[in-house]
Amino acid sequence: MTGTNSAGEHICRNCGVICIQDVDGWIHPEPWRTLKARRICEHPDPLRMATAQEAKRGAISVIRRDRWMREEQLQQLVVAEGSHIEAAIVGCYQLHATAYEHPRGWGYLASDGHYGFGATTTRRKFDGPGELAAEVRALFWAIRKLVPAYQVTLLTDYPEIAALVDAWRVGEVTAAPSGYDRSNRPSGREAKLMYAARRVHQHADLLTVRVVDDYANTSLGRGADQLAVLGWRWSAGELTKDAAGVGGLAVASKTLGVHPILVPRMEAPHEAESAPDDEPRLEDESDTGDEHLPATNESNDMPNSPSRVRRELLINGRRVRLSDLIAAGLLQPGAELAYQQRIGETPHRATVTERGRLRLSDGREFDTPSRAAATVADVRAVPGWAVWQVQPDGHTLHQLRVRLLKDVAEEVGEDQGEPQEEAAAARQRFAALEDARAEAEAGRPRELTVREFIKQWGLDDRDRTANLQIDADLANHGLTTVPDFRAVSLDKSIRMVVLPQDGGGSTSETPAGSDAGEPTPADVSEESVDIGLTLGNLLPDDMSLVWVSPTASFEQAITALEVDDFSQIAVLATPYTVDGAVTWESIAKAKHRNPAATFSDAIDRSARDRVFDYGTRLLDVLKTLQQHGFIFVRDEKKKISGIITAADVVRKYDETATPFFLIGEIDQELRLLIQNTFDEETVRQACTSARLSFKAFDSMSISQYQAVLNNENCWKQLSWPLDRQTFIARLDKLRKVRNNVMHFNPDPVRPKDVQKLRNFLRLIRQYSGR
Repeated sequence: MTGTNSAGEHICRNCGVICIQDVDGWIHPEPWRTLKARRICEHPDPLRMATAQEAKRGAISVIRRDRWMREEQLQQLVVAEGSHIEAAIVGCYQLHATAYEHPRGWGYLASDGHYGFGATTTRRKFDGPGELAAEVRALFWAIRKLVPAYQVTLLTDYPEIAALVDAWRVGEVTAAPSGYDRSNRPSGREAKLMYAARRVHQHADLLTVRVVDDYANTSLGRGADQLAVLGWRWSAGELTKDAAGVGGLAVASKTLGVHPILVPRMEAPHEAESAPDDEPRLEDESDTGDEHLPATNESNDMPNSPSRVRRELLINGRRVRLSDLIAAGLLQPGAELAYQQRIGETPHRATVTERGRLRLSDGREFDTPSRAAATVADVRAVPGWAVWQVQPDGHTLHQLRVRLLKDVAEEVGEDQGEPQEEAAAARQRFAALEDARAEAEAGRPRELTVREFIKQWGLDDRDRTANLQIDADLANHGLTTVPDFRAVSLDKSIRMVVLPQDGGGSTSETPAGSDAGEPTPADVSEESVDIGLTLGNLLPDDMSLVWVSPTASFEQAITALEVDDFSQIAVLATPYTVDGAVTWESIAKAKHRNPAATFSDAIDRSARDRVFDYGTRLLDVLKTLQQHGFIFVRDEKKKISGIITAADVVRKYDETATPFFLIGEIDQELRLLIQNTFDEETVRQACTSARLSFKAFDSMSISQYQAVLNNENCWKQLSWPLDRQTFIARLDKLRKVRNNVMHFNPDPVRPKDVQKLRNFLRLIRQYSGR
């Protein structure tokens, strides 16, 4: 639809949003400046007149071109830039029995581990040689990825492609297959093949083409063909994106005979020019396969692509957002929500925005339902997902969230391309959390130790990444643990309870001396929090608090101190109220001042001020421990549960000290090894090949050590009679241990991991001659 545009509205070259000419120049007018705030630029530049449809919606339709496209590289085959490599390109074209759009699949596979596959579609039967058109597309993506980084020999079974590349090399940059539209696309960008022609001519000495009788005669050709078929099936709807990704990795690794380990994704510098940032992405109405150049393969590799998002909700543990409900069609922009804080009162109102936020009646917007609810109710915290109801049907946001998670669980279960062990474990966790919520709502919260709890995620100990996933999974089911599973030791019992849903957001502490019931979490947060090492993690699991009453005798207190070899003992009026403490020092001082002193005279009353919650960070009380030697800790029910002394802190630090020093020695040995064996340029090239930077030997990280020692040329220069893959695999495991130690995770390093550190240090010293 073109229509007329009498208002002078243009499409902005920078962001694609409507802009108009003002007395001071071009501006983005309201309401588009507000409605398109996340997308809008600061300096409008008109590209062309907006169509009537674009003027109505305020912007062009931003779509992802080549949405069926994936590019990766295998870690073990990384070579230095400038190396010679071979790459096969193959196209796959055939009509599909049911698909309205007929896919043209393409694939390429290179000897350095690079591979790519995908498809484009056409709404009509292709009149010309469709397979050739698909292979030309593989040619484009291979050139874009590999040239000029490497000296490339392309393998193809189409002489027409060899002739085309040869024409480009000698300067015939307008050469193209018959019927190809060479003109710039509506966005102003070059057609794909014109871009490829320019790059090939610019780097003519880096690219040659070898025609083979049949792609099946080479292993690279056979692998590229399988990748092209994967792209075709993906585009035709026979495979999901994740299934295609798993399949592509399996094809490439099996064909090239290496482990399926990918290089962390990072766009190479030479790729940036393929998608200038000065043009918006415009909708291609014809979809003939000659789209403008995409900046990256963002549609399949961005963490927010729809299928990846849905998978992460279940497999990887990410909190559901309002935008997820909108994307799934469970919630509509403009929907009205109501939250009745108290019976009989007028409900609070909010509206869902296009950006997945909640807008209150006064215009304020919030990213999370809980923040919106707490603000409108003027309380500290509210479980927003449970209290906001969609009007007029009355479903809570939590009910919609559970519906989405169930849909995702079914998708994962039906997806044959999904790793079955991972998918089965995710579905089992989902079912277990559903059951736990049902039991908690029925007043029978599930009780288990932290060790048993984290086993549901396949974990033996806790680190930051694991905690974030568990926290997200709990939040998605409206659950929390009491006490917080992160703030107590592994053998401490916890209960899985639902977040308080009275909407009052009460955060008042249970009065000391009362019989505390189910606690109310202090903060109903919708962001995972890294709480660090807490007092609850320092309390021994096998010890209960020993205490005496204020009316006790000296004999009772001294006996209690002697029996357990304590230096201090708590004096409690009730299990929830500290009256003070008695120590050998306080007894001696009381008797020294007055030989006839009573037990009450020996009580150190100042100890009443040293009572802390179990979730308090250790770092926050170190000064108090240094000054007084001990503190009291109360549990989630406000009951006094233990005493922590300076000796307990020393014990905890001692658990970390040995692996910490071993890691330091390994780091030093690896740095000396690399510095004494390789020059700076060799190290820099190895790091660059692994998509890492390098500044100096003194600032190298374990990841950089891995990059150098995993480089085939560097490993040969080292001349160690050891298997490189096994060595690097062990170094990678120790890197994870190192991260746990350096982030001061609450769980001690396991003895077997400490022994691995010792063995690896011995191995390095043995072969480096130290």
